[in-house]
Amino acid sequence: MSSAETNAGNHSSLNWARILPDADHRWAMGLRPGELVAFFRPRDPSGQILAERDRWLSDSPHDYAALQPVADAALRETVELARSQGVVVPDQESPSDQLLSLGRAWESDFVWMVPQGDTSWTLAGGVVCFPSSWSMPEKLGQPLRAIHTPVPGLNPALEKQIETFLNRMQPGQAWVRENVGFSRDDQKNHLPSRPRRRLDATVTLDEVFLRVEHQLLNKLPRSGAILFGIRVEIVSLQDALKDPIASTRLRRLLTTISPEAAEYKGLADARESIVALMR
Repeated sequence: MSSAETNAGNHSSLNWARILPDADHRWAMGLRPGELVAFFRPRDPSGQILAERDRWLSDSPHDYAALQPVADAALRETVELARSQGVVVPDQESPSDQLLSLGRAWESDFVWMVPQGDTSWTLAGGVVCFPSSWSMPEKLGQPLRAIHTPVPGLNPALEKQIETFLNRMQPGQAWVRENVGFSRDDQKNHLPSRPRRRLDATVTLDEVFLRVEHQLLNKLPRSGAILFGIRVEIVSLQDALKDPIASTRLRRLLTTISPEAAEYKGLADARESIVALMR
């Protein structure tokens, strides 16, 4: 697949001042009010993103989609929401078929977190065709704490803050944030089982890409589940460095990130080389 096909629909003008904090690296929620309709609105007139989603869901649906019965109500409510936006989701399908239909109709990935007990939330289903080095079916049924455990230092820093925020979310409210990762290719699908080159000391500037995840959280009014949307936007580091704010803040991020966080983000063997290339 060509770079043009992979990056179809990535035409937004990125606000680097908002995406990259003017601070040393740390884990932060960085949430702000958003708009659900705008988040899920189609942005790729070429149809290439939907074509890629259809390919992955046709080739290996169990790698990208999963649903627990506890999320059936959230699925029905989300299908109604999508239809209200003009999205076509066929009637009289099984929940698993409706899940796949919605996964083919929306450009964004999506999962549902459902409440378990008084304070915790569990991943109960969704479709993730463009994962950033994780597998949605493997995370199915896990509480949020377990999902975040691989991220070094995140639970001690943010676990209580995240749970408090989720528990206090009001139905219908939408919140958005961004998350930035690094890769050595411009492919959206980073399923762990797919082969790809890793970042290391031999990397060249034109091989470094930023994976900008645009994320949305919305509490569904009837089911009480939280709909979590993810849009992946791929930007070459060369293009990002043309922006003075991005250039300054990326350099600060790379020089202040902890060894453990750098290892988690796949930067441990490449960080010094990338910083040198940015000079």
